[in-house]
Amino acid sequence: MDNKFEVSLPIPSSIPGIVWPVVPTPKAAQLLSQLYYFSMSEKFSPTQLLNFQLAQMVELVNFARSTVPYYRDKYAHFPAIHHADQLRDIWSDLPLLTRQDVQQAKDNIFTQQPIPSHEPSELMTSTGSTGMPVTVKGNVATQFFWNALTVRDHLWHKNDFSKSYAVIRFTENPAAQPPHGAVFENWGPATYRVVPTGKCHHLTICTTEEEVKWLREINPHYLNCNPSTLRELTQYFAEHGGIPSHLSMIHTNSEIVEPDLRKLVKEVLNIPLIDTYSTKELGYIALQCSEHEHYHIQSENVFVEVLNEQGKQCEIDEPGQVVVTSLHNFSSPMIRYFVGDYATLGAPCPCGRGLPVIKRVLGRQRNVLKMPDGRRIWPSFASNGIRLMDMFAGAQFQVIQKTLTEIQINLAHIAPFTVKQEDELRSQLQFVFDYPFTFIFNYLEKIERGPGGKYEDFKCEVL
Repeated sequence: MDNKFEVSLPIPSSIPGIVWPVVPTPKAAQLLSQLYYFSMSEKFSPTQLLNFQLAQMVELVNFARSTVPYYRDKYAHFPAIHHADQLRDIWSDLPLLTRQDVQQAKDNIFTQQPIPSHEPSELMTSTGSTGMPVTVKGNVATQFFWNALTVRDHLWHKNDFSKSYAVIRFTENPAAQPPHGAVFENWGPATYRVVPTGKCHHLTICTTEEEVKWLREINPHYLNCNPSTLRELTQYFAEHGGIPSHLSMIHTNSEIVEPDLRKLVKEVLNIPLIDTYSTKELGYIALQCSEHEHYHIQSENVFVEVLNEQGKQCEIDEPGQVVVTSLHNFSSPMIRYFVGDYATLGAPCPCGRGLPVIKRVLGRQRNVLKMPDGRRIWPSFASNGIRLMDMFAGAQFQVIQKTLTEIQINLAHIAPFTVKQEDELRSQLQFVFDYPFTFIFNYLEKIERGPGGKYEDFKCEVL
């Protein structure tokens, strides 16, 4: 195995006058050590990865059942676990943890005996985009792995830390309001005091015109935003031009990246779109591969299962529910936590990394199109060359299934179609959805976002 470790982090020296070899600060040394280990562990075989994960989960499960009231009750009937083979044998019998379970458990999901070296901890609440926000605790350990994996993501995609970074995301910080937004001297807590960086510009979500004006003004090298924000920006640039000249890569998270968005970004912006899969409760779940559009599960941080309706591990390309165990959170252990998302697994990646592959994150259960014949389909807004983003060019659109036979199309920032145009669009939509749904068009001034500025382009309201 080639364990050559290559990293070009501009680590500052902690001793004045000594610039080579660099003597890093303790924080930087700890980060470099973890990144070095990542350079080896990402090449482990599936068996090696699982063995290390099981060893860590033995520690986690035993700690949870002895110090966390929720698990003390739930795991009371399970035998004592002394080694990984025992845990492997009973793992699938451990009950799933749902969002509702976490809500109902309240403080009982927190340890009553915090590990001193993991403190301080702090409460973290999810955005509640599902209508069910959950509150857990994060701590020094979870923050460290968040920071390390953030830097791993930058290194995988060869980001230049000296360049400028821009973020468009909902925030209550009044300084981040348009037209100028907030300016910070570094990219954020993941790199602060460890890796010197260029400036970071932050703008809260606002109108597309305001966002475009801001981007043109600061002309960043990198942009981080929600996929829905990216879609609106890209459609604007497709119509009006004026793409910021320095923009060389876009990072997305928080929402589902549809294949048609990747195509749109490639057609209009001609720069890479790099997505990450994470949640507030768990941290990083998977990072996009540096050579492909699929994702590598961050096995050093989480243990991921993709389960079918029978509770069995899905085969490649079989949609299933994402169940995640956070390996290092001893403040509020999340063991076999049903995130609420569905995904498909992929084949081993030819890039050389042994980290398991998530081929595609499909979305939440309410993002499934329900057909009258009982089938459930993950909608793709493109079929045989027809794409919704072309049909509604320049518009913000949202598709809502109201009944098994009726779908409503919400449209904003576009002039109403004529009756004839609507009839033509209905024919195309029936072709895209492969069923003669009744399509109703609603023309709105604005399509509201959900909590945390998240946006869903498809929702099923059929119970």
